[in-house]
Parts: sequence; C-alpha cells; structure tokens
Amino acid sequence: MKDRIATATEAKVAHLIHTMAYGGVETALINWLTRLPGLHYPCELICFANPGETEAPFVKAAEVAGLHVSKIPWSRWKPIPRSVSALCRIIRERKIQILHCHNTYADIVGLLAAKICRVQCVTTLYVWGDFGFKRGALQYIDRALLPFFDRITAHCEQTRQETIKMGFADTDVRLLFCGFDIRAVRMTAEVRAEKRARMGVEPQQRVLINVARFYPEKAHEVLLEAMREIADQRTDTVLWLLGVGPDQQRVEQMSKSLGLDAHVKFLGFRSDLEEVLALCDVMVHPSHMEGVPLAVLSGMAAGLPVVASRVGGLPEVVRHGDSGVLIPPKSPSIVARTVLDLLDDPQRGQKLGQAAQRFLREEYSLDAAAGRVANLYEEMLYAQ
Repeated sequence: MKDRIATATEAKVAHLIHTMAYGGVETALINWLTRLPGLHYPCELICFANPGETEAPFVKAAEVAGLHVSKIPWSRWKPIPRSVSALCRIIRERKIQILHCHNTYADIVGLLAAKICRVQCVTTLYVWGDFGFKRGALQYIDRALLPFFDRITAHCEQTRQETIKMGFADTDVRLLFCGFDIRAVRMTAEVRAEKRARMGVEPQQRVLINVARFYPEKAHEVLLEAMREIADQRTDTVLWLLGVGPDQQRVEQMSKSLGLDAHVKFLGFRSDLEEVLALCDVMVHPSHMEGVPLAVLSGMAAGLPVVASRVGGLPEVVRHGDSGVLIPPKSPSIVARTVLDLLDDPQRGQKLGQAAQRFLREEYSLDAAAGRVANLYEEMLYAQ
C-alpha cells in the first residue's frame, strides 16, 4: 500500500476546460483543485483563450483561489491543430501524466493531445439534453469520443445513468460529484438590514435570488413570468438575477416588456456571492435541464429555502419537502405559487434551509468529493 501511495503522490495532473462564462462547472473545478493539493495531487489548470476573453471571469476566480491558469489558443475558426500543439507543449514541459477534460472542445483537443503525448485521459460529463442544433452536434461528438478515453466520469448520478444507457458497463462510468463547502456569511440582523439597504432593498421587501448563466436551458423566461404573478400579489418582492451569458440581453428585454423594472435587478457576475446570498430570502432555480448546479448548492449552504425544477441531478441534492421544494419544469404558475407559500411561511423556509445545510455538511462535503477524484487518479496511475 505504501508503494501505491508513493506512486500516486508523484502524479502531475492537468485539467483542461473550455469556458464561455463563469458558472457551476467552473466553480466545481476550482473547488476540486483548491482541495486536491492537500491530498498530494499537484494540478495544472489550462483553459482556452476565447475571442473577447470570455474566459476572463473564470481565470480571475481561479487566481483569487490561488491557482495559476495557462491558456491555449482558440478562435471562432476552431484552430484544433494549433491548440493541440500548444497543449502538447504544456504536457511535455510540465511532465503531465493525466489529462482531465471538461466540455466538448476540451474533450476533442485534450484527447488528441493525450494520444500524441501518450498520457492518460479522463473526461467528466455534466449533462445530456436537447440544447438545439449546435450544442446537440457537440454532444454527438462527445458521445463518439467516449470510447477513446481511459476513464469516463459523470458529475451526477442522472448523467451517469444516461451515459451507461449509451452502451457502457456500470463500472465504466465513475461518479465524481462536485461536493461543496459551507461558507455561509454570518451577520447580525442590523448589519444585514444595512447591507440590504445599500442594495436598494426596503425594510419590508423580500428578496428572491437566481444564480445562473444566461442560457436557454436556465429558463429565465419561466422565472420572469412567475415573478410577474408574484409581484402582482406581493408588491414588496424583488428578484436578483446573478450571472452572465449570451442570453442576457433577451432576458433583460423580456423583463422590461413584463413591466418588472421595479422588481427585477440584474447584478451580473459577483465575486462576493456568499455575502449576496446572505441578504436574500428564497432561491428560485426553474431550469429545464441541469446536472447538479453549484448555484443551488450555494443557496443551500447559505441556509436559503430552495425552489428548483425536478430535472437532472437536482433531486440528488434537493430532497423534496425536506431540504427544498422540487417543482415540474416549464411551470411559471407553480413556481409563483410555491414561492408565495414560502414567503407566507418563513418558519418552514428556515427549516428547509437548515436541513439543506445538514445535507451538505454530512453527505456532500468537498472533502468527500475531492477524495473520490484523488482515488481515481491513484487508480489510473497504479494501473499503468
């Protein structure tokens, strides 16, 4: 056993990600890497240099967490040979032994580089779904590449089961859940009221929050329709939308057309998410498709009652009636009614939030998640 551990601790692992906007996948990866050094796995972090530097929020968040990020070239023309060459150079210079890929372009470039450099390659799958033609085509490519990876992993049990149905054995697909550390911000009622006032919140107002990239599957239109119903019944309610993404302008226009200017505030990307969550009353997450969104875990860690769609990996972390409330997707009226019920019963909301915190602490810790990742790397190296 000592020899096995000694071999594993010499590992050099690189994570490759193609990121267009900072979100849950990026947060999960940073969380893993900040915890893995304690488990003796020094890791490199590599991302694509996108047009318009859309990777900048991710790079900044990684650097704040103490991680160095290398970049490989990318453009709208998808320069795969140039990207593979740059990645090969990093692999050889840093003596990488395992390359861990996240998302389709990373899978394509990473797998080619790994084969050229003769290093092991693992992919993590986050969610399968109907995302339209372009992203559907990327999913098709991902499916075609899977047999060529040394290891296949999934972010949640739902995605793992869907991958197994594609023809893989149960033992071929490993679950690597994201895990989460409770970093809830604690403040007195007076300080909280003062901070809410600085954000433009009146003493009697209740604050709903949604944290998600602006992509169609995040269902911001469902949330806004629900918010229109909520505001009609409780004029003292406001909604904060946190995130960035290509769909933001459309969502802002919809908010205006629904007459929600006084009730909806777009806050963009926030590096102080934990503090913002501490100022809110209910988290609402009505996505059409999900893996396990880190945004929801953040709300749970903050002790907020969570209203979320019963899709993807969400039922794995939000236990209906115990640590949150699950609702059917694409149902604005049900979202509105559920949120209104929680606003009318703050004691119930408090109990849901406390149960959510217990779940994260006892069953979904970051230490447990990072341990699974480290065990995978050890297994891969020991099998050589």
